[in-house]
Amino acid sequence: MKKLLKKIKWSDLRILMVLGVALFLYSFSNDRSTHRNLKGVEILFKGEERHFVTSSDVSDIVKHQSGTVTAQDRTTIDLNILEKSVLENRLIKDAEVYVTIDGILKVEVNQKKAIGRVVGENDSYYLDENGAKMPLSDNYAERVILVEGSIKSESQEALKQMLELINADEFLKQEITGISIQPGEVIYLKSRVNTFQILFGGFNEMERKLMNYKAFIQYAIDEKIEIDSYKKINLKFTQQVVCSK
Repeated sequence: MKKLLKKIKWSDLRILMVLGVALFLYSFSNDRSTHRNLKGVEILFKGEERHFVTSSDVSDIVKHQSGTVTAQDRTTIDLNILEKSVLENRLIKDAEVYVTIDGILKVEVNQKKAIGRVVGENDSYYLDENGAKMPLSDNYAERVILVEGSIKSESQEALKQMLELINADEFLKQEITGISIQPGEVIYLKSRVNTFQILFGGFNEMERKLMNYKAFIQYAIDEKIEIDSYKKINLKFTQQVVCSK
C-alpha cells in the first residue's frame, strides 16, 4: 500500500481535485440555469406572409396555454403542447417553440398563403396554397381573386390549379379579378378593365384557354381593336376565341 502511495504524484492528485471541483461547479451552475425563470417571450414571423396573424394573437395563445411566462421556471413549460396550441390557429402553416440559453421563450411562426377567396351562399373563406379552406382574418384582407358560386368538393383541386395558373402569370394576375361558377360548373371570368363577359367553360384545358385569352387581348391591343364593343368572349373552344356583340 505504501509503495502504491509513493507512486502517486501530488501533481496528479491536484489535477484530479481541480477536475472534481470543476465538475461540481458545472453541475451546480447547470442545475441553476435549468431551473431559472424565463425572462420573456419573443414572437418571430418567417416567410413572406406576415399579415393575417399578429404578435398579439400569438402572445394571447401563449398566455392562454401557459399563463404569465416570466413568472415560471423554464422546466414547467411544455413546449410541445404550446406548439400544438399555436398550430390550432388555422391561419398558421407551421410553428416552432423553444427556449434560448439566456431564458427567452421564442415562438417562430410561418403563416399560410391565400391564393383566392371563395364567397358562397353560407360562408366566405380563403383557399390556401394547398387548396384547403382557410378562415378570413380579423387583421387583414388579402387582395386575391374572388371566387363566387357553389364549388363541389371534387372540383377543389381543379380550382386550386386554375388560381395557380392565373397567379403565376403577371398579365393574368392583373387582368383577372374574379371567377364565377354557375350551375353545371359553367365558369365565367371577370376582367379588371373590360366590361364584356368571359365565358371560360369547364375546368378542362385551363392553361390553353387562359393563354388563348392572353393572346387575344395582345392581338386586340396590337391591332387597335375596340374590344369593349364585344359583349361576350367565349373561350370554351380551345382552337379559337369566339367574340360576340
